[in-house]
Amino acid sequence: MAYNRPPQVTLAGVGLKQNPPPGIVQPPGIVPVTLDAEIATTNSLGVVQVGSGLSITPSGILSATNTSSNFVTVKLTDFSYAITANDSYVGATSKNIMLTLPTGLLGRVYYIKNQSDGNIKVQGSGGETIDGSAFQTLGSNSGFMVVFDGARWNIL
Repeated sequence: MAYNRPPQVTLAGVGLKQNPPPGIVQPPGIVPVTLDAEIATTNSLGVVQVGSGLSITPSGILSATNTSSNFVTVKLTDFSYAITANDSYVGATSKNIMLTLPTGLLGRVYYIKNQSDGNIKVQGSGGETIDGSAFQTLGSNSGFMVVFDGARWNIL
């Protein structure tokens, strides 16, 4: 049995078509049968949104995407950590550790929270400061948002 996607645009909801049709199978027994897809395709339509975070390409490939600005990447760490460009929110789950911001890019924002019962430190890299200091200490369950202005990290 083979599955073939037709090259032309077909009507939505038609389903699969057996070739040869079920009533014409001669002789009875094992006969090669092909199922042709007659399901609405995206040919000539471009990318079709099928649900939040899902899309289908014209070639029929379903993919999951996270392009919404309503989500941030969460990183929880219980050891000293060098924050990456892929992080958005960094939560320290252990006390007495150091979080190091990456080299600043204009407008880059990070959310940092101490989720432990002690102090942690947050520092810039390459001599970059946070509100003019080499590092900031965050007490238990405190946090801040920092943004890079092109010269230094600023707490908001």
